[in-house]
Amino acid sequence: MASMHISGAAAQDRRVDVLAQLQGRGDATALVWRDRTVTCSALLAAAARWQAALSSCPAGACVALRGPVSPESVALLLAVFAAGGIAAPLPQAGDTEALLELAAADVLVTFDADDGWRLERRAPATPPPLMARLRGAGHPGLLLFSSGSTGRMKAALHDAVLLLEKYRRPSRAHRCIGFLTLDHIGGINTLASALFGSGTLIATPDQTVSGVCGAIARHRATVLPTTPTFLKMLLVADAPRRFDLSSLSLITYGTEQMPQSVLSALRAALPQVKLKQTYGLTEIGILATRSDDAESLFMQVGGPGFETEVRDGVLWIRARSAMLGYLNAPSPFDADGWLCTGDLVECDGDRLRILGRRSEVINVGGEKVFPAEVESVILACDNIAEAAVWGLSSPVTGQVVAAQVRLVADEPAAAVEARVRARCQAALADWKVPLVVKVAGRDLHGPRFKTLRRAP
Repeated sequence: MASMHISGAAAQDRRVDVLAQLQGRGDATALVWRDRTVTCSALLAAAARWQAALSSCPAGACVALRGPVSPESVALLLAVFAAGGIAAPLPQAGDTEALLELAAADVLVTFDADDGWRLERRAPATPPPLMARLRGAGHPGLLLFSSGSTGRMKAALHDAVLLLEKYRRPSRAHRCIGFLTLDHIGGINTLASALFGSGTLIATPDQTVSGVCGAIARHRATVLPTTPTFLKMLLVADAPRRFDLSSLSLITYGTEQMPQSVLSALRAALPQVKLKQTYGLTEIGILATRSDDAESLFMQVGGPGFETEVRDGVLWIRARSAMLGYLNAPSPFDADGWLCTGDLVECDGDRLRILGRRSEVINVGGEKVFPAEVESVILACDNIAEAAVWGLSSPVTGQVVAAQVRLVADEPAAAVEARVRARCQAALADWKVPLVVKVAGRDLHGPRFKTLRRAP
C-alpha cells in the first residue's frame, strides 16, 4: 500500500507506526488461531503482503473487511493503519452494500472460516466530509458501525492516532481470548492491548462455551474479555467444573449491565479469578475502571484522556480519543465536546453504578423500573438460562413489566411463570414484578452476546 504513505517528517510523526511496535518482538507469539501459533515476524510478513496487494489504492483509502479474527484479518487491519488508510470492519448483520456506500469504501476484503480471502475493488466514490478531513490530516482511521438503541446503523469515524495512543504505554503482557470481534470497540481494545502490550491474542472462531473454554484450557489464557450474557451461559453449562480454567487470572465484562446474581455466582465458581467491570462506547473508546470489591457493581471510571460528569443522573464523558463524528448522523457532542452516554447511574462518592439505558427504563404509573434489576432476580431462579425484560404498553399505567426467559431444560410454561413471578414478588416492589412472563424458544441475545430487550 505504498501509495498511501504520507510524505514529509511531520506527517510521519502523526502516523501510528503499529508495525514498529511488533518488530522488536521477533519470534514471540502474537496470535494463536485454530491451535496454530503465529509469531510477530509472521504477522509482520503478512502485513507486508497486504501492503503490496493494496499498493495501487489512493492515499487514505478506505478498506472494508468482513470476517472473523484471524491471522490475515489482523494483518490487514495493521497494514491499513500503518499505511495511513481507513479500516472499516463490517458487522455480521446489516446491508453490506449500504454499509460500503456509506463508508465510500475503495476495497472490500472478505475472509472465510479457513482464513482464505477475496478482494473486491470498488468504483471511486466521493468521501463524506469527515473522512476527507481525516485524509487531509494524513491520519489513519477506524470506522465502526453501531446500531445503538434505535436499530439504525450509525457510522462512527475515529482518528486512529488518538484512539490507539494509550496503547503505547507499557502494560503487562497477557494471553487474551479474542472473544469480541474486530467490528466492536471492545474487540479493537482486546487486539491492541494484547499485541501492543507484548502479549498474545488467542482467536476463538468457535464462540460457544465449549469453544471458548476449550481454548482457555489448551492455550493457558490469562484474560477473558466478554459479556455478562456469555458469563451466564458459562455458568449454566457448568464450565468451571468441566474445563481447566486455572490459568485465568482476570475476567473483564462489559457492553451491558451485569446482573448481581450472575456476578455473585461467578465469584463463587471462580474464586481465584479477578473480576473487572469495563466501560466504553463506540464513540469514545474504552475507559479505565477500578472497583474496590469484586462483587460490587460500583466502579471508578475515567483515566488519562477522559473526563466524566453526572448530570441529572446521566453519565456524560469528554474524551481525547472521541470519534470525529458520525458519517450519517448529527454529532452527539455538545459545544464543549461532552457526550451524553444515555446511561443512568447511581453515585457513591467518586464511584458509580450503571443502572441502565435511559431509553430502556420502564415507566409503570410514574415509577421507574430498570430491566437489569428484574433480570438479575429472574436469572437467580432455577432452570433459567437467559432473561430479557422490557416495557409493554398499558392503558392504565402507561407500561407494565414483561419478561421472556430461555430455559436450560424443557418445562411447562405455567410452572416457569409461577416460579418467576413468586421469586420477583419476594424480592421486588409490586410495580417491578413482571405481569407477563413468556418462555422463548430462541436465544435472547444477539451475535455480540448482548441481551436483546424487545417483544417477541
